[in-house]
Amino acid sequence: MSVNGRASTSHLMSDRAAPSPWLQGTDVAALGVMLVALIFTIGGGLHFALLGLRISISAPVRAMFCAGLVLFAGSYAVRDRASRVARLWEALDLQRWRDDLPIVARVAMTTRLTPVVIGLLAVATIGIGPEARYVAFNNPWLNLPARWDAEWYTEIATFGYAWDGDPGTQQSVVFFPAFPVLVRFAAVLMGVPVLIAAWIVALVAFAWAMLLLVRLVRRDHGEDVAATAAWFIGAYPFAVYFSAPYSESLFLLAMCALFLAASDGKWITAAGWGLLAGLTRPNGWLLAIPLAFIARRHIMLTAPRLWLTRRAPRQWLAPAIALAAPVAGMLLYTLYLHLRFDDGFAWMRGQAAWGRQLRGLHLFVLDRLGYINTSGVSGYLASNPIDALNTVGAALAVGLILPITRRLGAEYGALIAVLILPPLVMGGSMSIGRMTSVLFPLFVWLALIVPTSYRPAVLVGFASLQGLCAVLFFTWRPLF
Repeated sequence: MSVNGRASTSHLMSDRAAPSPWLQGTDVAALGVMLVALIFTIGGGLHFALLGLRISISAPVRAMFCAGLVLFAGSYAVRDRASRVARLWEALDLQRWRDDLPIVARVAMTTRLTPVVIGLLAVATIGIGPEARYVAFNNPWLNLPARWDAEWYTEIATFGYAWDGDPGTQQSVVFFPAFPVLVRFAAVLMGVPVLIAAWIVALVAFAWAMLLLVRLVRRDHGEDVAATAAWFIGAYPFAVYFSAPYSESLFLLAMCALFLAASDGKWITAAGWGLLAGLTRPNGWLLAIPLAFIARRHIMLTAPRLWLTRRAPRQWLAPAIALAAPVAGMLLYTLYLHLRFDDGFAWMRGQAAWGRQLRGLHLFVLDRLGYINTSGVSGYLASNPIDALNTVGAALAVGLILPITRRLGAEYGALIAVLILPPLVMGGSMSIGRMTSVLFPLFVWLALIVPTSYRPAVLVGFASLQGLCAVLFFTWRPLF
């Protein structure tokens, strides 16, 4: 029976390896319908005129039903349900979950709960800082996740977006919709307050991201490096944001899943995760650049002679869809803002209220050199410790772009470059440490080059600084 079972699974996976283009197209169409349903109905729905017709999108259940019809139509039209069954079977592969769960559970439980405990103790002993402004619960322990940008995410999940056209005022449109939409869905599904739902979504997303990261790294570098990379990213000082109701965990999950799917040639799956990444963070659409390196290598290795044949478009189609997906996510949100506020790029213009404007990378470097020249290194650390901590994170990321490219591949170096250089150019060191927390190639590279005997020292150093970051973050002291 076991032999037959393996044969059956093999048959399903064989069908999965080459699903029909029509079936793949209906998958993408259904995903698009569901995303439109979730995004466009946030905050009471969307109502607009198109070619003289009044269109109202306010009932996500109907859109979900339409998505189901698209999926059914695709399967019925090609008489091929095996591909979808295989994908579901693969996703529910319990044996792989059992193999990976122990290390993922240890990393997630240890690195995500410890900062929360430190935060509780810090609030009880040190107290709340003067910048506290968001109170969701009267109980200080329940109110612990109500910090900083959590207010924006929960406001969007509860009331939707707001924009009055003034780029000088901080407004919710700069926060992309994927995380608050999932939070709203989770709050309704579980029957819990929105803030608690946001915390749960963030913690679950981190654990899932670690699962996929371990699988991705293990394939090329082995079990030991994979586990070490997971521990490094969980203990990293700015990983404290993974313990908060922030979008970092979801973005990390989307990136790990995107790279894993693309590396395996599962382009439609990669497109889904790329679309999620483009809807999660303003810079998510830039993931199309590192994805292009994976697509090029995959096509050249699997079918180098198809470039000059009639079958070439078929070879390009699925990777092209995956490459377009992160950009499509950004454009989908832009379309929503255009229909809602008649200002599609409000999310970009609104960054000015947070002090983000084009300055140039050279000014970032010259400013820090000026601080050190005036006060010395010790004076700089004493007078601007948070800026120094963020600057070290930025220097680590920028300095490792070339070494990571040489050791891991161009796609990983490109990922670091496209996610770290634009915010440095636009905002300097502001929140840059937070942005480095999701750069998983940094931690894979460290796991590869740090000798086994020195790994505990790196973990202790990272964890100690994360404890400091937890104290600052949870007591409402600026960490940016």
